[in-house]
Amino acid sequence: MSKNNTTLPPLPALQAFEAAARHENFMAAAEELNLSQSAVSHRVRGLERHLGYALFIRLPRGLQLTENGKAYLPSIRRAFAEIMGSTSSIFGVRHATRIIISAPLSFSALWLSKVVSRFSADYPDVEIRMNSTVWTDHRHQEEADIELRLGYGNWPGYNSELLFRDRLVPLCSPLTFQTLPSQVTAAELAKRPLVHIVGLEDQWGDFLAQHSISAQLSRRTGRISTDSSVSAAMTAAFGPHICLLAERFAEHFEQLGVLRRACELSSQSKQSLFLVTPDNDKPLVPEVELFRTYLRKHEVKGHTATDADAAEI
Repeated sequence: MSKNNTTLPPLPALQAFEAAARHENFMAAAEELNLSQSAVSHRVRGLERHLGYALFIRLPRGLQLTENGKAYLPSIRRAFAEIMGSTSSIFGVRHATRIIISAPLSFSALWLSKVVSRFSADYPDVEIRMNSTVWTDHRHQEEADIELRLGYGNWPGYNSELLFRDRLVPLCSPLTFQTLPSQVTAAELAKRPLVHIVGLEDQWGDFLAQHSISAQLSRRTGRISTDSSVSAAMTAAFGPHICLLAERFAEHFEQLGVLRRACELSSQSKQSLFLVTPDNDKPLVPEVELFRTYLRKHEVKGHTATDADAAEI
């Protein structure tokens, strides 16, 4: 193939390449682009001649990206996402598009909803649908374009991008706070009734251990277990129990005035929040790439995990 790497490839050829790569099929790409199958194939071959390299392996029932094709796709996806973002924010788009985001219930209610609200204000023509989950291995009937998961980043069949890891802080109701001594220690907290969140690591056990207190000293009387940070927070707000929440969740309930810090102690969570996408050769559609870029640039800045955190994950 002849090379012509000094000039920009034709945009229609790049669009055909991206669509064909996403669908792994020229016919499906042609339907999306409102072209004939031969026209899409012709544009892709023209791009391959322009670059001097094959981008696809033509199979009897579809397409498979070559190594060069796999390497080329991410930059094309980012370029299209940037073009789409600029066009939408400045001029708007004619047709609404939708992306589906799946996230743990508490993150969806206490953090993601704020992110989506700001994103929607910047890109009003992109429709967002949020599906909340309780357990990591739960699958909503409607396949998500992006998943946010709390864990260690090791889910088979998925690519995981580390977003952040929070510190955990103990909180209680204002009335319960009045019953605490002026200097609250971890040992004092262990004597109090605690709210535990099922499905996560033993956060209270880790918290006490990080402050040199045996988890066995934790009071069993009045122990309550729940399946989300939201319900743990509200349980503490209406009773004598103390809950352990991520700092970004704690700020929400402190601003509402229903909870306050029981003390200045905190601990590092062992689990982190990850952006998860299927581990395959299919690129992210432009709207999904746009949201992912927005998330990294505007919402996670200043909250990413440290190198030490990442090394442990």
